[in-house]
Amino acid sequence: MSTFLASANNDPPDARTLYVWDRDVSLALLAGIALLEVALRNALNEQLVSAYGANWLQRDIGLDERSRNDLSQAWRRLSQGRKNLDRLVSHLMFGFWRDLLSSGGYVGREPQRFQMDYEELWRTALHGAFPGGKVAAATEGAHFTRTWTLETVTIVHAARNRAAHHEPFISGFPLPGQHARLGAQQAHEAILKLAGLLDRDSASALLVTSSVPSLLASKPQK
Repeated sequence: MSTFLASANNDPPDARTLYVWDRDVSLALLAGIALLEVALRNALNEQLVSAYGANWLQRDIGLDERSRNDLSQAWRRLSQGRKNLDRLVSHLMFGFWRDLLSSGGYVGREPQRFQMDYEELWRTALHGAFPGGKVAAATEGAHFTRTWTLETVTIVHAARNRAAHHEPFISGFPLPGQHARLGAQQAHEAILKLAGLLDRDSASALLVTSSVPSLLASKPQK
């Protein structure tokens, strides 16, 4: 409770009120992310199937060691008799799909250690998962690129982990490898943005149904 006590001037009742409010914000953010995680997974998988075939998970498409390990772990989590590629896709975690939008890591060990180039995956397949990307980037005066898209996915993924691990949003949350902290409002904006990149109708639905704005507006005063 130390985080909430500090925000409530060490007043226990106010700290408890902030705790409950923060929990509600987390749940509201997760409600949107729950839809996006599935939508992102399905969209990326569809593009990879289109480019490399339904068995792309069993082919060498240039995945790095981290992605290959994620695949192996997901495969091991499947029970015997239920090991098939469709179930494997659904068992791959958000981090796996986010990492496909990174620049790619290494595979193998020295002297046979090679850099995998995920820019090739982006150009060949993954850019097609974001039909709203060009318009959204243009409105920001940016270019629709892998790194531009990854920035938004990274924020959503970090917010998802923050909420899923019951960490507070009242003090903000960090992005991997960065010192700056983002708030719940920025997480909400990233959720809406990613929804728009994937499907404009989904973004409109989330904008109407999300309770995050009203919760943020009703934050308890210290």
